[in-house]
Formats: sequence, structure tokens, C-alpha cells
Amino acid sequence: MRNIQIVLNAILSKNIFEYILVDTDLNVLESSSGVDRYLNARPKDGDDILEYIPEFVGNEDEIKKIFVKRYCLFTLETVHKNGYYLNISIEYCDAQTAIVLLHNVTAITINQQSLLQYSNESTLLYNTLDKVLNNQNVMIFVASKNHIEFANQKFLDYFDIEDLEMLKNQKLDIYKYINKNIKDYDQLYHYVLDEEREIILKNDVFLLQVSKIEATHNLFTLTKITDISYKANRDYLTGLYRKNYLTEVGEQLIEKKQRFALVVLDLDNFKNINDTYGHLVGDNVLKRFVYLVKQKIRKNDIFARWGGEEFLLLMKDTTPMEIKERIEEIRKDIQMYNFDIAGSVTCSFGIACLKEQEDMDNLLYRADKALYEAKNSGKNRIVFKMD
Repeated sequence: MRNIQIVLNAILSKNIFEYILVDTDLNVLESSSGVDRYLNARPKDGDDILEYIPEFVGNEDEIKKIFVKRYCLFTLETVHKNGYYLNISIEYCDAQTAIVLLHNVTAITINQQSLLQYSNESTLLYNTLDKVLNNQNVMIFVASKNHIEFANQKFLDYFDIEDLEMLKNQKLDIYKYINKNIKDYDQLYHYVLDEEREIILKNDVFLLQVSKIEATHNLFTLTKITDISYKANRDYLTGLYRKNYLTEVGEQLIEKKQRFALVVLDLDNFKNINDTYGHLVGDNVLKRFVYLVKQKIRKNDIFARWGGEEFLLLMKDTTPMEIKERIEEIRKDIQMYNFDIAGSVTCSFGIACLKEQEDMDNLLYRADKALYEAKNSGKNRIVFKMD
């Protein structure tokens, strides 16, 4: 039962499935972390499941047959809860436990759904994994330190592997494709944790991401990059957009008459780092700098590398005061961060907000001029260009 809970927590909670475990009195034993999106609150241990899923009321006797008849299944289809349409099923786990599965069917056709059916506790785990993993649009695998334990069908098909049993017997070391210094999946987890990484498999380019299941298992996802323009728009070292992509976004916003701000970021005295410690250390500083900035910006902000140690940040839907506060937080984080061999590093910022009838070239000119003033006035500071 413990293994089932671990895997369900990590994989079912991807906007497709959520689960609740209940005892013979229909009291809650355990639930996945995302169940509150459908029920407004996450059930606590000991709570009556009927308080959260009143649709079960009146069917208690039929539901409790699940604990007696192992193959019994109770299902409610297309239940509308909290703005979502759900298929809700409850079925046998063992003599003392049943599992409630909430399947989000809002965005997919109802007749494409097939309810999870299992014969016993052992096949429950594997069939659940098969159903969920194979519904993903990416290649997914779960790995311990030295072995891949689970994978979805897309992953198996890509590597011409017949089934999971064959996969377990085959030594497929994905980590060797990304960095020769990585010796196992635990090291790969820590390498990918800070940001997604590009990996080349069989002449295809993938984005690799990871999340922790428990202390011994990690969940990896491989998303194939099918758009050729992706690599042209990305900086190889940092993974950020290039300047031309940010410029295109800015021009589109100008056409739509949407206001935004442009920030030019430049690491202070970066040439000294390359000259003193070498370009490898310099590259590591740039990657850690990008990581720090990403922690403070929003998903709809466009972060790009202009070249060398100079970067651009396009910030939409925000006020000058909010921009100043956010950039000041970034400046302080960089100043306080220990960049290992390079030690302390600072950054200067030039900011300009789009004016009426202004184009991207002029906006960039004003932001760059503001950066120039920040550099000349002592570095490690922010200059906001209002004219």
C-alpha cells in the first residue's frame, strides 16, 4: 500500500487524476496534494468522505460492498465540481481500504475515457501507472539511483523496448547522453533540478525535466522539440531566449497597443572573472545568475540573453513601482549570493517603460542608456529612464 501512495502522489497529480484513500467507515486515510482543486479543501485524516463528495450520499451500502466483493466498482460520471467535470470512481484496494479516483475529463471527450479496473492490489499499482503515464504527451520514466523502474508507452516505443519487464533487464543509461560526468540518476536529478536541460537522443532534441517522488525515486519527463525555430530562438549556454525573439514579442505587443517595460541587465566586471578564473567559471556564473533571476520573475515575463554578460527582461502588465521593487529584489539576491570560485558578483540594471508611438529600437536605446548611467555612477545599481 505504501508504494501505491508514493507513486499516486507523484504521478496521478498532473491535472488528470487525484485520489483519496478511505477506510471501511468511509473515513479519509490519505489524499493527493492536488485534490483541493476539485473539493475546495484537502480532506484531513479521519474526515468523512461524504462531506467532500456528497454525490456518494444514498449509495453508502453499494459503496461498502467494495470491501466484500473485491472486483466491485462504484462510479459517477461527468460530475460537475468546482468548475471541473470529473469521473469519480471508488474501488477495492484491500480488505480495509478503498481508493477514490477523481479523473478530470473537462478537456477531453467522455467516450474516450475508460475506467480503471484492477484484479488485485498488485495489479492496481502497475495498471494505474500504465493508464496515467500513457495519457501523457511526453516520454516519462521513473528511476532509482541506477535503474529505470517505470516508463510510459511513448518511452518504450521510442527505444524499441517491448514492455516494462524488458526495460528493467536492459541497461538504458539516459544520463550518459547529457553529461559524461554524471554517473547515475541521482546525479542527473540534481543536474536537471534547477532548470530544464537539452538532451540529444537518437538525433532528436528533448527538454529534460525532473521532480522528486521520494528519497529513492525521481520522475523524469522528456519533451521532444519539434519546432526547428526553438533552437534558433534559444541561447545554448543558458537556455534563455535570444534577443531577436524578445524583440519580436515586443513588436507584437506594440502592435496590440499593450504597455510593457524593458530591463537591460549587465554583470559588473564580468571580464575580470573570465580573465582570472577562466571561461568555464564564467559560464557557471552566468548560469547561476540566470537561475537567480528566474526565481524572481513571472511566467509571462520574457527573459533573454543579449550577448556575453548582458541580458534583457521584458515585463508585461506591471507598474513602474512594481518593476522597481522586483528588480531591486533581484539586485540584492545577486549581491548576496556566493558564486563559489568567483565569490561575490554584482549586476547593474537599466529600465525603460514603453512610451506612446515608440518602437522597440528606441525603447532598447533608452533602457541601454539607463544601464550606461548605472555603470558610470558606481555599478550594482538601478537606473529607471523616464524620458
